[in-house]
Amino acid sequence: MAFVQFTGVSLAFGARDILRDAVLFMASGTKAALAGPNGAGKTTLMRIIVGVLPPDSGDRAIQKGTRVSYLPQSGIAYSGCSIYGEAEKAYAAVDELIREREAIGTELEMSTKDDDRVTSLVEAFHHLDEAIADSGYYRRKDRIREVLTGLGFGQDELDRSVDELSGGWQMRVALAKVILENPDIMLLDEPTNYLDLEARDWLEEFLKDFKGGFLVVSHDRSFLDATVREVHELWNGKLTRYPGSYSAYERQRAQELETLFKAWEAQQEEIARLEDFIRRFRYKPTKAAQVQSRVKQLDKIEPIIIPEGLKRVHFSFPPPPHA
Repeated sequence: MAFVQFTGVSLAFGARDILRDAVLFMASGTKAALAGPNGAGKTTLMRIIVGVLPPDSGDRAIQKGTRVSYLPQSGIAYSGCSIYGEAEKAYAAVDELIREREAIGTELEMSTKDDDRVTSLVEAFHHLDEAIADSGYYRRKDRIREVLTGLGFGQDELDRSVDELSGGWQMRVALAKVILENPDIMLLDEPTNYLDLEARDWLEEFLKDFKGGFLVVSHDRSFLDATVREVHELWNGKLTRYPGSYSAYERQRAQELETLFKAWEAQQEEIARLEDFIRRFRYKPTKAAQVQSRVKQLDKIEPIIIPEGLKRVHFSFPPPPHA
């Protein structure tokens, strides 16, 4: 079974922990969302999963032969060929398999029955033959047109140069290529950002039927509810898994956050009370022991950390006055 797994993965940028002892397992059939506040490090995590960014520590394991494809949030620009031609490059890995199969076929033609390598060469040839067939390579022309039109390209546009496309349409081509690669696991960073309603609905149906695994970042709640079965949240460097729909995650997280905010507010009040006592009586000899005691209490407090963005959106409203 194709899978990607990491255990105890940590990464820091300067003094800031992006990941602390993260554990993640993805396999064929995983349908997951990656959630967390803006700036939490979701894109960084995806780059670690795909292997383009090494962590500071921890173990990353990937089953041999597992194919992982990654769609970044932005920044892709193609040039020098048609829309259809760029999409067809998704099959470049299969072209390599065909070359390998042809090389093995040539070796088999030159081998004799007594050659000790014949059996292993035949097995390798058949393995490559099956991989090529399973990739959809022989049906690629129809599949390329199906995916591109599903993502909003007209049939009469496929011969247009990619150089003529805006950034958003370039990202649609990039999404098409990830889909056409038919990977075991897809990592999609905000794939709906550049899609209209029809293309978004097409992608939703594709992901619902997709046999491989995927991890998606999106702010589209309806899209996530329709496609995912679990949510991984990245918060203050900690990665936590929530089984169930995205709405179920939001409900559970809202309760947890309310409890967290209450604890944070109580802690802030306690810190203010201790600091006020220390400030008022720091230079009174008769209060020296009490001041020292409160200094020790402050040092022992494990601060509750809440991202600044969430502090700004958390409001406490008093109950309405009685009529």
